[in-house]
Amino acid sequence: MSNKDYLIVLDLDGTLLPHTKKIPLLTKLYLRKLNKKGYNIVLASGRPARNVGKFHSQLKLTSPIIALNGLHVHYQDESKDRRIYFPKEKIFEIYNLVSKHFNVKNVICETDKEIYITNDKAYLDPNFWLTNMKVVYGTLESNLNNPVMTFLMELDSPDFDQAKLKALFKDTGCDVRCWVDAYQGYIEIFEEHSNKAKAILDVAKEMNVDINNIYAFGDDLNDIEMLRDLPKAYAMKNSKDNIKKIASYVTKYDCEHEGVKKELKIILKNLK
Repeated sequence: MSNKDYLIVLDLDGTLLPHTKKIPLLTKLYLRKLNKKGYNIVLASGRPARNVGKFHSQLKLTSPIIALNGLHVHYQDESKDRRIYFPKEKIFEIYNLVSKHFNVKNVICETDKEIYITNDKAYLDPNFWLTNMKVVYGTLESNLNNPVMTFLMELDSPDFDQAKLKALFKDTGCDVRCWVDAYQGYIEIFEEHSNKAKAILDVAKEMNVDINNIYAFGDDLNDIEMLRDLPKAYAMKNSKDNIKKIASYVTKYDCEHEGVKKELKIILKNLK
């Protein structure tokens, strides 16, 4: 087998990136070396492609970018891009459903060029507000005219009944991810079967890489499908215990101590 028969998939925050939100220098140089040797390296993140792009460039990659947790696969040739959109009618349907049972403090939706926010006093994470994005404040009824990729709600109380919330989505064709820690109270709505794992397998098929030759690294809730469905998936040592239990492997070092680089060195050494 040659190096091009392998695919290395890396989440960003909490996986490749430590708290500094920068790729450690030695890790950057190591991944550049692997890329030059022909290994396929793909970044898979919940961030939008416009934000993942700076890390993609630092590593000198030419591979596709998996962004927005698999809703957008971005290529150098943008005509090949694949996006999964929510029609505006579905946005209204889900919003009305959730708001009947929970107090919704804010809604954030995003297209390629615009961000729609219903609460003009809400904090907007800089990961969403980058690269010439137009921010539109106001009601969904007034402003939302186009299908969107990102669909977030901020509930009034962070201590909501998650089981009750998830039950609402049973027959909607959508699923919901409840954010934690600093973003507790935020929920992310996405279409069923639209996740990193599905996007990774699509990209691997294009690259003629067998599923058993995919080495994926992640650490959080948006990596669950990837860690569960790929046989050689690694949860970072800094992951919470419920995430570690899903993955086949756990790295020996965390994201603050270049866990990705150190684990890849072991993996690739054993492949020889």
